Amino acid sequence: MHVFWTKGYSATSVEDLVEATGVNRYGLYDVWESKHGLFVAALEHYHRTVITESIRELEQPGAGLGAIHTVFDRILARTRTGNAQRGCLLCNTAEEVSPFDAESARVVSAFQRRLEQGFTKAIRSAQAAGDVPRDGDPTELGRYLAGLIQGASYLARSPAGPKRIADFVRVGLRVLE
Repeated sequence: MHVFWTKGYSATSVEDLVEATGVNRYGLYDVWESKHGLFVAALEHYHRTVITESIRELEQPGAGLGAIHTVFDRILARTRTGNAQRGCLLCNTAEEVSPFDAESARVVSAFQRRLEQGFTKAIRSAQAAGDVPRDGDPTELGRYLAGLIQGASYLARSPAGPKRIADFVRVGLRVLE
């Protein structure tokens, strides 16, 4: 997963995967049949682990505005680490591989739906609590916030730097005021 996350699908060689896993080429092919099979398994693992950890607050009952801010704070904290330029494996895949590959597109679509649904639920709760204006459509705002996260991930892979990414997110979150 980390090799694909760092290098991308196309730039990752089978030799890179052999070195990272310690499993010989034949072992990799025996279990996953191909580099592509291992890639899809890595995407699914990333979705189950990294994404689940990243958005856990959104999926809690009664999640609201605080959960939204916590998720974005976590994303921004990652832009200040040594691995910041990896961005998000699923967002990277959406750009690099999904337009040409149905299996990776399936995993990316599930990720996007999950983000949108989590944000939509949190918006509804925040509106009910009076923390977010009620005039915004929760579904549209949920989709917007999912896109804001994806945009921040894209910027993380660019030379933008943490300050510019934080400014981008701060301005984007103003829609909730």
